[in-house]
Amino acid sequence: MTPGPFRFFLFFFVCCAVLLAPPAGLHAADPAPKTDDSGWVLPDAKNAGTGWHLRLKDARAEAAKEDKPILILFIGPDWSRASKSFESSVLRSREYSSAIKPAVVGLYIQHFVNADAPEEQVSANQSLRKSLSVPAVYPCTVILASDGKMILGMIPGAPDKKAYIEQVCKLAGIKPAE
Repeated sequence: MTPGPFRFFLFFFVCCAVLLAPPAGLHAADPAPKTDDSGWVLPDAKNAGTGWHLRLKDARAEAAKEDKPILILFIGPDWSRASKSFESSVLRSREYSSAIKPAVVGLYIQHFVNADAPEEQVSANQSLRKSLSVPAVYPCTVILASDGKMILGMIPGAPDKKAYIEQVCKLAGIKPAE
């Protein structure tokens, strides 16, 4: 083999290894996610925090009872860098906690790649994503009316914190915090 083709194959191999490597911080030895009694994976406290529902039926029941819109967050917490950044910069922000969190019922829909999740949950999450025509862009937010049936709007991707809060307030009919 001449040096030219060898260099090409070496370059090609290195590029493939870099592009196909998992994001930094993910390791096969990472602990398994915590689950509730049903076996459904719960959002980690360091990510979205507490107060999120994992099932649409539970979110619908609370939303109807409290007459609040449902904020559905489709997220890839174990593989999507944009999702991780969004959780830390937006969901854990003081602005989100004061303006959005008390005014909506949250539904946390995880798209797993690197975690073992119960098949029932994976199937339910995929079915919900398809039924709402959510694009394969993570994170993606969908706002539903309090009855859980009418879509009020969708925010694909991770806009900056101010733009995201403004969009959610507008779609959900929430008066922005002063």
